[in-house]
Amino acid sequence: MSFGNVNVKYSPCKSVAQLKSAEKYMLGKKSDQIKSGVVKTAPDLYSALGCSRDNFANNVLVTRKLNGKSYGGKSKSNEVLAHKMSISFSPKDNHKLDYRKAFEIANQFAEKFAHEKGHEVLFAVHTDTPHIHVHFLISNCNIHTGKSYRRNKKDLHDMSKYFGEQCLENGLTNSVRDEFYNKDLERQKDKLTLPEKKMAERGKETFKDELREVIREEVGNTANKTFDDVIKSLYENYNVETRVAGNTVSYRHPEYRDKNNNLVSVRGSKLGEMFTRKGIEYELTKKSKSRIGVIDPERGIKTPAHADVVAQSTDAGRSGGQIPSSTFISHDGADVRSVDSFYERYRNPIEVAQPEPVESVKPPRRVYQQSR
Repeated sequence: MSFGNVNVKYSPCKSVAQLKSAEKYMLGKKSDQIKSGVVKTAPDLYSALGCSRDNFANNVLVTRKLNGKSYGGKSKSNEVLAHKMSISFSPKDNHKLDYRKAFEIANQFAEKFAHEKGHEVLFAVHTDTPHIHVHFLISNCNIHTGKSYRRNKKDLHDMSKYFGEQCLENGLTNSVRDEFYNKDLERQKDKLTLPEKKMAERGKETFKDELREVIREEVGNTANKTFDDVIKSLYENYNVETRVAGNTVSYRHPEYRDKNNNLVSVRGSKLGEMFTRKGIEYELTKKSKSRIGVIDPERGIKTPAHADVVAQSTDAGRSGGQIPSSTFISHDGADVRSVDSFYERYRNPIEVAQPEPVESVKPPRRVYQQSR
């Protein structure tokens, strides 16, 4: 079974201002996007089902009014007007995927998981990043019944499974994984500063959001089995450079610059526990553990508990002598128990982060040279 990358970890729109801001962001119509020349999508790469593609927010409010739901200034503080969602493809499949094909896949996805269920949906293919991805806005009010849009863990499982099948049908083998996101990973919270929370409320992504997105994608990529693999793929696929010192890892965004026009780096710990070296290795360990008992198609036998990790630690050529490999799985499983115990704080991160300035550090050295 294969799963595609479906992301629902976005704050919902709880006010008219947030709804309209999210719509403008998706279509690249926010004033700061226009001023900076950012092109998010194209006229033939966005659409809507059940409503006007250029008047989504107002259509949502009309639907709520017709169904006797609060709308406009009468919305309650905890009332959800619309949900956000996205699907993304691996840049390794870019040679097999164009924007139009991504649009067709997104249209089928929106039809099945929103419009068929009676909800208006706006979607747009974004063209401003190396990895092709699609954003969705789904009205929370059912057109026919007025009931809210439901999206529980089973629904997310079904969405990811369906999207994975869509990718395979189109030969996009790098855009799928063979495991659904596990429970622990789903519970993790990003470490957001107060300015980031304010930007999220306005429906605006920060450079830290972009870093988190691509790091998560490479950690979830089944081809990456070690910390070194993740670091290497970040540079090869996204031109994200890193600097590693013990458990401290800093990521440098390839485009974001400070007021002095210097590229900006941020430590993994300021993105969230998952984005430290230990956090990444912990997620890779869980992914490796979940593969115990999987049938090896070439040898026809089950993979032993430690086989993948032992193979990784002996693959000296992949680390380039820069960072020593690290493993958590042993023959008797003792290391696994100790890691589980150590990461209690990782499983339950502090939810409220104090405001802190964006960290600007000296440009980190490249861990890997880009192949020419």
